[in-house]
Amino acid sequence: MCKKILILGGAGYIGSHTAYQLIKEGREIVIADNLSTGHIEAIPKDAKFYNGDIRNKNFLDNIFESENIDAVIHFAAKSIVPESIKKPLEYYENNLIGTFVLLQSMTEHNINNIVFSSTAAVFGEPKNIPIKENDNKAPSNTYGETKLAMEQLFKWTSMAHNIK
Repeated sequence: MCKKILILGGAGYIGSHTAYQLIKEGREIVIADNLSTGHIEAIPKDAKFYNGDIRNKNFLDNIFESENIDAVIHFAAKSIVPESIKKPLEYYENNLIGTFVLLQSMTEHNINNIVFSSTAAVFGEPKNIPIKENDNKAPSNTYGETKLAMEQLFKWTSMAHNIK
């Protein structure tokens, strides 16, 4: 069982609720968030907090060197569809580059367990309801496209570095 879990984006809605549940289950939680959309008030008092950005490798390396992290949960992504269409470079930089830097740091520190929060936006306009994992992926916006690219980055990094 993973005892110490790093939640990226843990000051956001989903990240903070995940943190509260895992603390309730007896897990030790470390949260990293740049607070660009998250809220300091949402962070559980029982979690250790690092204020910083996943695009900063030194920031991540410091966490992995200071904490004995068993697993990572990745919620640190920009996720507003209309904004993603107007600001595609921001979405690629934050979502894809951030994930690249994260995986680079994880592999260097031998951290092999991660949960990634993707989105149904990778499927674009669905042909079937409910959507199935093996349905064709055809994102119709930048947000979905970056999440699909992140999925591919996880796939290939997993194969090369045994990240699960």
